[in-house]
Amino acid sequence: MSKYLIKPIGSIWLNPPAIYDLKRDLLLYDKVGMLNMDNLIEGLFQYKQYPVFRNTLNEIEFLVKNELFVELKQLAVPFANNGTALINKDDLGLADMTMKLKSAMQDEKDTDKRDELYWKHDILNTRLWCNIINDNNESVFTVPSLIDTSTFEISGTTKQKAYSIIHKLIPLPSNETPWEKIIDFRNDEDSKRKLLALKNWINELHDDVKANELEDKINYLFSQYSESLRRHKINSRLSTFKTIVNAVPTTLAEIIRLRFGKAIDAFFSIAEQEVNFTKFNERNSLKGNELAYISYTKSKFKQSEEQL
Repeated sequence: MSKYLIKPIGSIWLNPPAIYDLKRDLLLYDKVGMLNMDNLIEGLFQYKQYPVFRNTLNEIEFLVKNELFVELKQLAVPFANNGTALINKDDLGLADMTMKLKSAMQDEKDTDKRDELYWKHDILNTRLWCNIINDNNESVFTVPSLIDTSTFEISGTTKQKAYSIIHKLIPLPSNETPWEKIIDFRNDEDSKRKLLALKNWINELHDDVKANELEDKINYLFSQYSESLRRHKINSRLSTFKTIVNAVPTTLAEIIRLRFGKAIDAFFSIAEQEVNFTKFNERNSLKGNELAYISYTKSKFKQSEEQL
């Protein structure tokens, strides 16, 4: 099942440099989508004489060409062709709100207030369509890109909450990181395995978990893995050092023992206490290994200045 992050138009139109946020998005999701994506592209094209809009347009065109940035409505084609669509009863209120906002927007005379209503409608409509897609297209799973994950408490699923929380833990690559590096990382077999393990863990989460509880669980597991990984590295380096010491010529080994006496044994003793005498032979056995992909992305990409 492909995972999509769906961005409101305003997330890029109101802040064109945010196009680089998609580098982080594509480290977690299979693709990024947008409802009424053509409206964004047409708007950027209209102002392409300005470098910031022209650059954003070029970046989007590259992603569209590589099928990484898509129109959300394309995901509705399989069930739209049948002429029917299931709408969850919890989404009926959301649909009603979007229609009322659209009506209010058309009646509003003040430009600033009309714009405010437009962006609210953009966010709610994006969220509504994500829910409709998830209820009707079993081959995909969409997550609306909302700033405040607490808004998911109304109708968001546990999976949506989990992806949104984990998304914040994924590093934001620097603007200078080329898209090709992001694509190569996504195609790397080790990356694929770790990401698949993460997705599988999310799929197995219980339903109806509150966002704050889920965030605590994810942060705890990630801290467990980070600590386990640190100890694993210490143990690996210790084993390597022992091998080197034991492999040196006899005369040199005797010189080392003569010069340092019991210091070497003491060193090994202290180092082994650091790893609690645990032998981490396989990283798959480390606590919190399900979240290894997060640590892996952090080790591969330089984070942007906003995160430092």
